[in-house]
Amino acid sequence: MRPTPPALGVGLSCASDEPALWEAVAGHLDYVEVTPEHLCRERIVGARRHMRYAPDALAATLARCEGLPIVVHGVELSIGSACGWNAAYIDILDQLWSARPFAWHSEHLGFLLAPGDAPGEVRYAGVPLPLPTTDEALDLVAPRAAALVQRYPVPFLLENGVHYLPHLPGARDEVEFLNALTERSGCDLLLDLFNFHCNAQNHGFDALEALSRLRLDRVVEIHVAGGVTHDGYLLDAHSGAVPAAVWSLVDHVVARAPRLAGITFEILDGAAERLGAAGMLEQIARARESWRLRPAAAQEVVRVAC
Repeated sequence: MRPTPPALGVGLSCASDEPALWEAVAGHLDYVEVTPEHLCRERIVGARRHMRYAPDALAATLARCEGLPIVVHGVELSIGSACGWNAAYIDILDQLWSARPFAWHSEHLGFLLAPGDAPGEVRYAGVPLPLPTTDEALDLVAPRAAALVQRYPVPFLLENGVHYLPHLPGARDEVEFLNALTERSGCDLLLDLFNFHCNAQNHGFDALEALSRLRLDRVVEIHVAGGVTHDGYLLDAHSGAVPAAVWSLVDHVVARAPRLAGITFEILDGAAERLGAAGMLEQIARARESWRLRPAAAQEVVRVAC
């Protein structure tokens, strides 16, 4: 049986080191989204990658989140790598769970690791790359996602990404793939609606029509962000305010997603400082407007102890 997530509200993924900015926004948040890898040092021994928390970074982040629930959003698991996922990420996730249990955790539906030219060599892409929406990819990812569903007593979510290339001939469309993945693995969805908007714009499909086919009962978290356009191509850059078209998609989904537990505004640290406290608060307030559109049966916000 899929665990029921606590309905937290509106959160922020930015972990800006600017104290004045954090102090201005922290009181307006219901939770904080933490990326464990940002608090780690990494080294490679042979073919295995090792990750270790920088004690000061971990302590500072947990102190800053004191009084607020945390959720986890990973980057380094590489759940879609044919050569195997990054076991070092599981190690640091276990450590974080022991130090501060999280309400749910998520990962990118993609891969960063691939075999190199030399025996045992592993190449690192730097950012998660999207998976083809093929049956082969589904067969690879579903059992790994199922293992993470069983590992912790909280929901595990996979996040839809931006697809840079058209779908392969014979591949499923993105919505069909996501529905099949959640059904087979038991995982839930982190629905990044800026990514979804990017794909609709760049590949010419109707976002609302596609959302009408998505299993919205699997959506536990929504991500919103801003991006940039380069040579007519919309890019996911976490670089500023959320476009109006994305907020429209958010409002549509929130009213129809019965298990939605949070809306997270994503922004990179430098971009947050450029947007400033006033701009950050405007985005948080707009997310809260959407949060109020939840179905009547899910209106009461449940706070969990950190």
